[in-house]
Amino acid sequence: MKSAKLTIALTVGLLLAVSSLLAGTGQSGTITGSVTDAVTGDPVAGAWVAVLETNDGAETDSLGFFTILVDEPGAYTLIVTHAEYGTVRGLAKMRVKVAKGATATADLRLQSADKDDLLRGLPQVADVTANEPLSEVGKTKLLDAARLQRREKETAESISRSDRKGDLETSSGGRCGTPLPPALPKPGYTIDIEEEDYLPGYGSLPPFDMFFKDYGTNRFVETRRDRFSTFAVDVDDASYTLIRRYLREGNLPPEEAVRIEEFINHFDYGYNNPSNDIFRVFTELTDSPFDDNLTILKVGVKGREGHRTERRPLRLTLVVDVSGSMGYDNRMELVKRSLNVLVGQLRSTDQVGIVAYGSQAYTILDPVQAHQTGRIGRALNSLHPGGSTFAEAGLRLGYEMANRQYTTGSDNVIMLCSDGVANVGRTSPDAIMTEIDRFARKGISLSTLGFGMGNYNDVLLEQLAQKGNGRYAYINSDEEARKALAQDFLSNTQMLARDVKIQVAFDPKVVKAYRLIGYENRDVADHRFRDNRQDGGEVGAGHEITALYELVMSGQKRKNDIATVHVRWKTSDERRVSETDHKVNLRRDHQNLDRSRPELRLAVVAGRFAEMLKGTAYTNETSYRDLLRLAEPLQAELPSEETDELIELIRLAQGLSSYHTDWREDVPYGYNSNYKR
Repeated sequence: MKSAKLTIALTVGLLLAVSSLLAGTGQSGTITGSVTDAVTGDPVAGAWVAVLETNDGAETDSLGFFTILVDEPGAYTLIVTHAEYGTVRGLAKMRVKVAKGATATADLRLQSADKDDLLRGLPQVADVTANEPLSEVGKTKLLDAARLQRREKETAESISRSDRKGDLETSSGGRCGTPLPPALPKPGYTIDIEEEDYLPGYGSLPPFDMFFKDYGTNRFVETRRDRFSTFAVDVDDASYTLIRRYLREGNLPPEEAVRIEEFINHFDYGYNNPSNDIFRVFTELTDSPFDDNLTILKVGVKGREGHRTERRPLRLTLVVDVSGSMGYDNRMELVKRSLNVLVGQLRSTDQVGIVAYGSQAYTILDPVQAHQTGRIGRALNSLHPGGSTFAEAGLRLGYEMANRQYTTGSDNVIMLCSDGVANVGRTSPDAIMTEIDRFARKGISLSTLGFGMGNYNDVLLEQLAQKGNGRYAYINSDEEARKALAQDFLSNTQMLARDVKIQVAFDPKVVKAYRLIGYENRDVADHRFRDNRQDGGEVGAGHEITALYELVMSGQKRKNDIATVHVRWKTSDERRVSETDHKVNLRRDHQNLDRSRPELRLAVVAGRFAEMLKGTAYTNETSYRDLLRLAEPLQAELPSEETDELIELIRLAQGLSSYHTDWREDVPYGYNSNYKR
């Protein structure tokens, strides 16, 4: 393994002029410096330098200068990224010590990597050195840059410093590359940095700065200990579309990016429309193709379909991220095209307003009737990326606008378009979501549309939509925009029911153990199922929800009813709570695998594929070749673009994977004996 030389030194000093300008309180300090090209010496504009512990950061100006305020003295870790220079990989962290009321300075010299280095994943930072004494001109430039950054921070709706402490989580995102090396005590000190091990696929380099959260994997549960399985529904499929892009670009996705239920719910299983009630429940049983000791139960719930001519008026507030990161990969242009598709679905009775946010939030278009397409189009076309990302301010202003145009009897929807990055103000999901619940209870829902690959925060977008009673979709192409915003327009904007929960009550005499496949982050305590204060999932007109269980049967199959499925929901106006139930009948619902409906086998394939990508312990005996043998006949039985695409993705994963089973834990006779208590 080769190594790269990297020279590091930091100087901590008292730059009183800058400190007095920026400190704000006696405890505050400053980190300042410049970013230049190591070869040419030219300033590097547009680099994002941030503090890992607080997620506060600053973008370098045209002269390459940056200044970051810190609330308290202490040691901080700097991280930096730039679209042209790439990301440092495999390096230790760089620490900066800031004294009370003092300024730490760090000058960063970046060097572009050549194509071969990029393909090998080599570090792309040449060195980080201590600043030399500044000339008077240099000091003037630094002070001017500091004043500019201070003014920008003051205009961003001041957020109390205490609110920001501890907000950063690994899920909170930020336009940050891999951390730089640690500060060393003396200038000119040289250390060896090992390259990061990297085996590229046959496609592009893996995207950097992707933020996901692992919610774990459901285990088998013995029915004698707990016969109830309770969860909130999930109609999203963002995880599937995001991972589809990973695979098509030649990369296996991170395991934590896989939400199994979103793979299963991506597909249409042909459920019939309810004739009388809001929901209709469907159940099917078959033998597991992966383990002779297991039975698979498929639970499907179909929401009543609506008609465009009957839909309620829409009060739509668009909140658009126009920060600098939205300039990568032409994200902003895809946002504009996507929103134009959405606007094309609106009627004259609808109303739309637009808010944008970068370093601060501002109104682009006060709410107007949707037939004013010229004004709406000009407002969308005026959006251009630049600045940092004050997501909290954008959402706050968006909710203010949505509240002003709120109308009883309408669907009141906020739609956030972003890459999920947040690096100004309160940035963690929990901090940003504190005020969302109040508006969600009023009937203003928040849906999120994700854009981009690299510098993307899936966690924030998924949790915002979940807390905001909306839907999360990932848009990476015009085709996906048409599907989410035109084909599925009614189901994504017309609320059918709120706080939808499912509880399956198994008969312990027939079912010995069960495992819910997916829905780990939708778990609901059994005793809260009929608690009307308990949050659930939101379902739009015509939405389908599908869940798969693996069952260990007791062998006592004399009883035909093995479980009861309960579905509970509130009407869209939350004035009435309803519940329906459906018996799972062994004689009626069970079919041998080779005689089962192809839709059932499609769901089984989608669920197992997601589990293999996630690397769960329950796929230890399944290979991609086995999965393809089960999937390929579906092309003739269920001919569709979606079926063809699923098989394509399985083949791509097979080619990219070095999938092994020797490390998997043993799963006795089909299920893990370490039950959930």
